[in-house]
Amino acid sequence: MTHKMVYNFGKNVAFTPAAYAEPKNEEDILQLLKHYRGQPIRVVASRHAWSDAIRTDGLLISVKHLDHVRLNKVQESVRVGAGCQIKYLLQQLKSHGLTLPSVGLIDEQTVAGATATGTHGSGKNSLSHYILCVRVAHYDPNTGEPTISEIDASSDLQAARCSLGLLGVIVELEMKTRAVYRVQEHSQRHESLASILAAEKQYPLQQFFLMPWSWHWFGQHRLETNQLRSHTAGIFRMYWHLGIDWCLHLIIIMLTRFLRFRALVCGFYRFLLPLVIVRNWRVTDDSHRTLTMQHELFRHIEIEFFVTRPHLEGALDYVKYVIAFFGGSKLSGEVNTPIPGRYSGSYCHRYPICVRRILADDTLISMSSPIGDGNNEDWYSISLICYELPSRRAGFFGFGDFLASSMQSQFNARCHWGKYNPLDRDANERLYPQLKTFRETVRRFDSQSRFSNAWLREVLLTDAPSGE
Repeated sequence: MTHKMVYNFGKNVAFTPAAYAEPKNEEDILQLLKHYRGQPIRVVASRHAWSDAIRTDGLLISVKHLDHVRLNKVQESVRVGAGCQIKYLLQQLKSHGLTLPSVGLIDEQTVAGATATGTHGSGKNSLSHYILCVRVAHYDPNTGEPTISEIDASSDLQAARCSLGLLGVIVELEMKTRAVYRVQEHSQRHESLASILAAEKQYPLQQFFLMPWSWHWFGQHRLETNQLRSHTAGIFRMYWHLGIDWCLHLIIIMLTRFLRFRALVCGFYRFLLPLVIVRNWRVTDDSHRTLTMQHELFRHIEIEFFVTRPHLEGALDYVKYVIAFFGGSKLSGEVNTPIPGRYSGSYCHRYPICVRRILADDTLISMSSPIGDGNNEDWYSISLICYELPSRRAGFFGFGDFLASSMQSQFNARCHWGKYNPLDRDANERLYPQLKTFRETVRRFDSQSRFSNAWLREVLLTDAPSGE
């Protein structure tokens, strides 16, 4: 008997698994693997992703009940259940004066889901980089029986840190911890990318935004500090929550879904938005409060590209050009990849383009994994978000598909595994030099390709079995 239809957060992925289960512990998971032996198995977490990674027509497992948190102060680490939400983990750690070395932009995700797709923040490595051990349920390659392995060394750990669930069912992770810390932040407008990048040494945790249609830059300049929490921190958090998380997004949604005139969008970014962003208000607050937003408040879809520092300026200039062309206008300059005329006016981008720096990860296929031996260049993510209704996203998909194809060929741009990702196998083969090692690890843990799906086999597992 099939389960009901499953949707992801963005409602761009919908499918009906043959069965659905919410195991309470590791023994339940082993029993499920025994019962569904020979059938495809995938794991679902918070569903806050836009790729096809969770699709299956077999068994879909939710690990939401595996949410334990066990500290190891001697090792300065924490053992955490795969289904534990990041916000809950951070709350538990804070009660002991601890936190994670890095956090993503949102904290709604589960620990396993966030790390398995390479979730990242700004100015540090991705969450995957800080994993010390992974416990994974899979089939023993010798006996074929369900078993649990602990992966804590060598290239196996590099694969397990960002695995897309291809090694098996992740049941527990051990991650590094650190003492809680505070971050000082202020926002400032810039006239050029060079101006923002020049501030990076002073503000290593900064993220910044390219404003569409005005083409100005706003930097959220951030640095770790020993200062006490600001007296105005509560007021600032209220301003940010009501003014940015709610009001700004409601205006953008209105411009996207109801007032569909590009002139209104241009006017908003050129004249109105600069007036409501408070600049140079320096506030010191807890790192968790400062580094996260509430992007989960409104349904959206997102594509995110990753380029190394030498490609950043060219990639952002190209993104500006493509946004303008798809929006029905044209910026000065030329591009290497001609844009077919049919795309002109097909999609108007209405959301600030967010850029974050990520340090190179000790992983095999996270988006910020090294591009070669000894090459540990910083990566920069370029996020493009759309608030169109699911039924009106054809323009966005055409925009995303064109950008993904052209940017990977021109700037070696990778796409986020957990967001809309149209790159094919040939592109990924070229972009990830350690993909062969990753595939070999996957085959040792899942020789029958039970924990994959059609999309993952197509874009990653070149010679995996074709049937699901």
